[in-house]
Amino acid sequence: MSAPTRLRAAVLALLALVLTAGLLGPASPAGAAVGDRYEKVARQVTNKARANHDLVKLRRQRCVQRKAERHVRWMARNNSLEHQDLTPVMEDCKLSTAGENIAMGYSTGRQVVRAWMRSEGHRANILNKRFRLLGMAAVKDDDGRWWAAQVFGRRRR
Repeated sequence: MSAPTRLRAAVLALLALVLTAGLLGPASPAGAAVGDRYEKVARQVTNKARANHDLVKLRRQRCVQRKAERHVRWMARNNSLEHQDLTPVMEDCKLSTAGENIAMGYSTGRQVVRAWMRSEGHRANILNKRFRLLGMAAVKDDDGRWWAAQVFGRRRR
């Protein structure tokens, strides 16, 4: 085998290895579909709890969703379960009121909402009749631990 042929074969073998290993795969994380499922279930369970108390369903809204996503990524990256300052959230999303639930360590959306419903402050946010909007985000960190955040709000009139 000639040198150019060997080189071409090596390049093709390396390319096959890279593609098989997924190194040139999609830019979104492999767990994105799992996180989407977690968020969807948490949103459904939250709205079911509200319906059980004759409250309106919370709508997903782009701005509060972005704020929940940004904060949950920050918490996971910094390994820190802390609330964010809601003043910028209210200003950026044009809200008259806002609230937030955060959690770490619950492996499903159903589990995290059940835990929030057993906590007086978190339950108050979920059942707050003034809230109309919901951003729900969840991510799994490198250690396999789930982080979750709900951002609630109501638009200014």
